[in-house]
Amino acid sequence: MTGIMDILYIPLGYVIKVCYQLVGNYALALLLFAIIIKIILFPLGIKQQKNSVKQASLRPREMAIRKKYAGREDKATKQKCQEEVMALYQKENYNPMGGCFPLLIEMPVILALYKIITQPMRYICGISAEAIGQITERVKGVITGADSAKKVLSQIDVITHVKEHFTDFTDLLPENFAASDFPDFTMFGGAIDLSATPSFNKPGWLLLIPLLTFLFTFGSMKLTRRFTYQPPTDGHSADTKVSSWIMDLMMPAMSTWITLTVPAVIGVYWIYQNILNALRQMLMYKLFPIPKFTEEDYKAAEREYAGKVKKNKGAVDAIKQSDPNKKVRSLHYIDAEDDADDSEAKDNGPAAHSPEKPEAGFIEPAPLKDDGKSKDKGK
Repeated sequence: MTGIMDILYIPLGYVIKVCYQLVGNYALALLLFAIIIKIILFPLGIKQQKNSVKQASLRPREMAIRKKYAGREDKATKQKCQEEVMALYQKENYNPMGGCFPLLIEMPVILALYKIITQPMRYICGISAEAIGQITERVKGVITGADSAKKVLSQIDVITHVKEHFTDFTDLLPENFAASDFPDFTMFGGAIDLSATPSFNKPGWLLLIPLLTFLFTFGSMKLTRRFTYQPPTDGHSADTKVSSWIMDLMMPAMSTWITLTVPAVIGVYWIYQNILNALRQMLMYKLFPIPKFTEEDYKAAEREYAGKVKKNKGAVDAIKQSDPNKKVRSLHYIDAEDDADDSEAKDNGPAAHSPEKPEAGFIEPAPLKDDGKSKDKGK
């Protein structure tokens, strides 16, 4: 049966097969394949980095807008603040979700690679799913000893057994299929078998793979974070550092645990991914550096929006002075009232601002001081 995801699995499996034919070593073939995938997805990485650069460049103005509305918790003010931030984003052609899109494209590829690596008979050797099922059942029937207790055999386990007893399975394999068509999972002349699963019950070189997985995952996360834009947070620095360290340890620990439950070849590919991810991010950082701003830059952005703040504060004082019992709801409504006053003035003309009787609370301007010059002119 052919699944809908085979549209992605089969072409990628064919690429791994070509890589294996070129280098003749499965571990090196996976490295070559990982490099090819990174090159194909490189434009998406550029797009993601440019989006981070844009986000960092807008940070001072965004913080100035948020500071302008700081201290107001009512819904209308929060909505007004968010509208101004989104208007800034729209004006500068910045999409807050733009950095997630490349990850959404890359995730299916990563999942597909896991499927291909764990099912090489189907996607690298090109054997049908029906034939694989029959071969697996026959392998189960001839396994003796402790391995007979296995209820589920991975395709890597099956390949290892079939290669040792190839003539017993030729009737189930495609025509002209040779034992050499199966990928060879051994390294260093058979000293390391990547088809086996690392285990503390069987100490050996394979245990280096979980250890290296932990080290490279931890190092990759540290380097990637260092060369990736991290928006400043409002949380306590101590809490942030603790959370960061927990994440830095949990992810590598989880990766290490997984490598102890799957064939070692999966761990090898994981190591490749971590190395290439760190190198790619370092390259992106050099090609498209993240702008850095000083405290003066943030203050300059605040001064840019200071005029609006003063206008709002002046409107608050004027409204309270004319009517002490009037409740000022928020900066959002203050802006609306200012606009309404301006609109009324335009409609009614200058007379609108020259009432015959001053309103209650209106303070008349003081008369100009006579400095004697007018008398001199009269003479």
